[in-house]
Amino acid sequence: MERKIKVLFIASELTPIVKVGGLGDVAGSLPKYLKKYIDIELVIPSYKSISEKLPTLPDSDVKINYIDIPEFFSSRDNIYGYQDDPIRFANFSREVVERIEKKEFGEVDIVHVNDYHTSLIPLLIKDKKLKIKSILSIHNLGPAYQGRYSLDLLDHLNLKLDHLTIDIDKSDNEINPLLQGILNSDIVSTVSPTYAKEILTKEYGGELNDFLELRKNKLFGILNGIDYEFFNPETDKNIYCNYNLENYKMGKMENKTKLISELHLNFNPENPLFSFVARLDYQKGIDILISSIKTLKNKNIHFLILGTGAKDFENELQTLETEDKNMFAMIAFDAVLANKIYAGSDGLIIPSRYEPSGLTQMIAMKYGTLPVVRSTGGLHDSVFNLQTGFVFENYSALDLTNTINEALSVYNNRHQWDDMINNAMKADFSWYNSSQKYIVLYNKILED
Repeated sequence: MERKIKVLFIASELTPIVKVGGLGDVAGSLPKYLKKYIDIELVIPSYKSISEKLPTLPDSDVKINYIDIPEFFSSRDNIYGYQDDPIRFANFSREVVERIEKKEFGEVDIVHVNDYHTSLIPLLIKDKKLKIKSILSIHNLGPAYQGRYSLDLLDHLNLKLDHLTIDIDKSDNEINPLLQGILNSDIVSTVSPTYAKEILTKEYGGELNDFLELRKNKLFGILNGIDYEFFNPETDKNIYCNYNLENYKMGKMENKTKLISELHLNFNPENPLFSFVARLDYQKGIDILISSIKTLKNKNIHFLILGTGAKDFENELQTLETEDKNMFAMIAFDAVLANKIYAGSDGLIIPSRYEPSGLTQMIAMKYGTLPVVRSTGGLHDSVFNLQTGFVFENYSALDLTNTINEALSVYNNRHQWDDMINNAMKADFSWYNSSQKYIVLYNKILED
């Protein structure tokens, strides 16, 4: 019997064991679907905050390997946020490669690394001349997500300065782990087709666009999926009332009414409720949303904000809340409340400056909540104007306000609104579709 391809999927987060952002969701979902076609194992750091080391992903037989370096992981309270984060993950990467070399994970054909935290692994594999292919998935290319550090980083990797790709990188006396991953992996993927095109431009390329241009024949964009076993209004145990496409009108109204009641809001359930569930930072477009809410405060529309982030935005939202009876801001991270908001809202606003993939728009559509999005990255690839949501092009408060007004006009035309909900709830963003495209990439790597 022919041996299946063996892939080692290596990440810094893994839902439901340890999650900070969307990377955790991908790591916790995609391997379950890939397992049907290949042999795949997961590798993550053994953080102090992990309360239970599950041997496999829930509802699957995908093995999870935990690697601890006590100085950097099990002795630290947080996942990220330390000045030496690049050092921590460089040591993790070195340890993973040493264990691969010792065949502790068996015969590995491909390593699938994610973001800067594990992007040094392809370089280390080449340095050791291991006959293993590599794919780097970029979930966010922003300058803050590249792991730049001084040349001291090399001491933790047992690498010398004469490596070709290091020579390219070190002109500023820094090492950029993400750049090393881009230059040394066999294939670079990112989390939507549009983002794969955007990062070739100066605006979105995080100062790495010239290097990505060199690798563009090996650059692919695959839209993330969502796990419908978890995000499904018909079975979701976190919402007030389950519903499906057949009875969503009753279900959404009950969820809206109970959401308003739980939060003690003076909102009229008959008025449209538009929400925002995301980090409060410039990438997510909270600045233009705040301006737009101020413009719309005398209209019959309610706004609900859930998220944490920059203190300036948190303070501005709390001040705005005292001035506008139609707006409420919950400064918190609450995954259960987020699902209640998806179920109880009429629209979800996602006005991002850039959005590599985005998951909330896909979740919202499944819950019959129409997204209002800027046409960028995965938002462009998943939301279609006046079919499954409302789309605007330019990053401006004026364009966002005009689009919300357009959504309000459609809301008052119930026939058109219901048609759009029907389209949105039928849209398929399952991981099955995405996993098939990753299987094609794995085979392409091995053929090359």
